Amino acid sequence: MRTCLVLGGGGTLQDDISAYGGPVDGAIAANDAGMVWPGELDAWVSLHATHWIGKGWVRGRADRGYPPARRHLGHGAAGRCHAGKDLPEGTEFIPYKFPGQTRSGSSGLFAAKVALIDMGFDRVVLCGVPMDDRPHYWDEGRQPWKACETFRPAWQALAPEYRARMRSMSGWTRELLGGM
Repeated sequence: MRTCLVLGGGGTLQDDISAYGGPVDGAIAANDAGMVWPGELDAWVSLHATHWIGKGWVRGRADRGYPPARRHLGHGAAGRCHAGKDLPEGTEFIPYKFPGQTRSGSSGLFAAKVALIDMGFDRVVLCGVPMDDRPHYWDEGRQPWKACETFRPAWQALAPEYRARMRSMSGWTRELLGGM
């Protein structure tokens, strides 16, 4: 059974990583979280593809001495509007939703989809994807993330065969999916 850590920007990220003691066969980061994971990244995903360069995420990872991500994956619709913009070399654009999914579940759910469907991992452990209103780990102003509620319906509606292969280390997603 191949297990992938999915790393998100929730304020629980570092605590979740530290608390997880199980096997790790791969790691996929969403958005800013790619800057803090020191190991190999099988993929770095974002619904905001131009931020890898524009917000300095790729440079931030390199400046820390971490290896570059093997793949950069943005969502398919963004590929049309970002063509020719500053993107990491080889950026791929793919669908960001699970089959049957009608709403966005945030970049964290996109990363879980990449792990299970596009990269073939057997299960996912979410770290830093609590989907509650705690601030993001990088938010110095510590502002609550109120948008979490708009993304929860996509998680709740996810097909049981995908939810059964996911666990979460914290927050609302831990309540929904179960913990480790």
